[in-house]
Amino acid sequence: MNSQQGFRAELKSRQHGAVAIIVALSLVALVGMLGLVLDLGHLYVTKTELQNAADAASLSGAKELNGRLTGINNAINRAIEAAGRNKYNLHSQTLVITSADIRVGACPTTGCMVPITSITTDALAANKTFLEVNSGSHNLGTWFAQVLPSIATNMATSAVAVAGKYAADITPVAICRMPDPGTTNELGYERGISYKVSSANPIGPGTMFWIDPESNVPGVCPVTNTNGTRPYVCAGKTSFTPVVGGTVNTNTGISTPQLESLDSRFGSYAPQGACDPTTAPPDSNVKEYLYNQNESVSGSPNKWMVIPNPPALDSLPLNQNITFVDAATNGTCSNSAPCKPKPYSLRTARDYGVLWSRYRRAGNTVSDWSGLYAGVTATNYPEASPYEQTSGEFFQAPTGSNPTVPGRRTLNMVILDCSTAGGVCRQATVLGVGRFFMQRKANVPSDRDIYVEFGGLLPTPLPTSDIKLYR
Repeated sequence: MNSQQGFRAELKSRQHGAVAIIVALSLVALVGMLGLVLDLGHLYVTKTELQNAADAASLSGAKELNGRLTGINNAINRAIEAAGRNKYNLHSQTLVITSADIRVGACPTTGCMVPITSITTDALAANKTFLEVNSGSHNLGTWFAQVLPSIATNMATSAVAVAGKYAADITPVAICRMPDPGTTNELGYERGISYKVSSANPIGPGTMFWIDPESNVPGVCPVTNTNGTRPYVCAGKTSFTPVVGGTVNTNTGISTPQLESLDSRFGSYAPQGACDPTTAPPDSNVKEYLYNQNESVSGSPNKWMVIPNPPALDSLPLNQNITFVDAATNGTCSNSAPCKPKPYSLRTARDYGVLWSRYRRAGNTVSDWSGLYAGVTATNYPEASPYEQTSGEFFQAPTGSNPTVPGRRTLNMVILDCSTAGGVCRQATVLGVGRFFMQRKANVPSDRDIYVEFGGLLPTPLPTSDIKLYR
């Protein structure tokens, strides 16, 4: 009996020892697993911190890309500065990047990217609209997980972000380059002078080009119809950045709905235009400047342009629909003979239409008018321009309660080599981006067309754009 009791006591003692061993081993495993959870949490938080820093650096740098070497250099500085404002490793260490961690490209994919330090000229910078930032790999020492077998004593993480331009400030209406008119010009255009968009093309009077607002890939045209292009015309945007020297896909013919979309800038929201005032607000000044407006009408161009008779034309004539007297400019436009403005030496005061409604000729003042425009003088010309007035006879506020945006009547339009344009999804080379001011509504029953005053080429090859993260 006593021997049986002794055996049971010994067995119980052995069981207690086994349980203690199991508990000890389990505690090691549990502590290891808890440590693994904590270390993985540390890794995740640090990864997020690095990603936020890379995102901020790429967004800040991409805003500086302007198609010039100066923009490249500014992008480097801004990206490094933005990265340095961020911390990682539970907000304990400042992220430091260098130019070696930054790349740029013409598209957001890895294959498009090159080291930013390889961009050394304006020509190389011209099409670089995307910027990539790599945070570099950063080691983190593990806290508890290393108690587990085969767990490294260090973990590493990194982050990469790409940001770039989208929704560029380009109205998807195109205009063709013209030959030098014999005076100061930019791709054939003269500042402060009016043009009829449908006449500046080699196809024929009344035809206008527009560009696919979603793609410049050769032969890939997702928007080839009026309905597809209207939102972009309303907002004055394209979803890619046309680059000087690059190509866009052109389509031919602008219809009433597209013209109504343009007229949203005047606070006109006709049903076919399908514009939303929140994304396509009216301009703050919707006063129209009409070439044939009676002098007695408040705000008439004749209030500041003094000539014996009102202008005979609404825009400078092109050899699309008139005959010039000299052989060099005779005939109609064609692909091999682009439209040409009436030569400066042949113009009279009545040839110009409305002058200087927003822009003036570079370097000229009102005192130069009589020499520029065959004896025309300018009186009561407001400074800076009729359009830029905020009250008085040259100003008209839009009706309604919609918010207004100054400058909405200025259309940034690509100027193309139109020798290959026309039809559907035809490529054309971008020669520049010009500022063109809408002087009046486009959807006018008696004359559905776009009349614009040229304000010069954009100072950099790339228009302003919204910036977004791509990856």
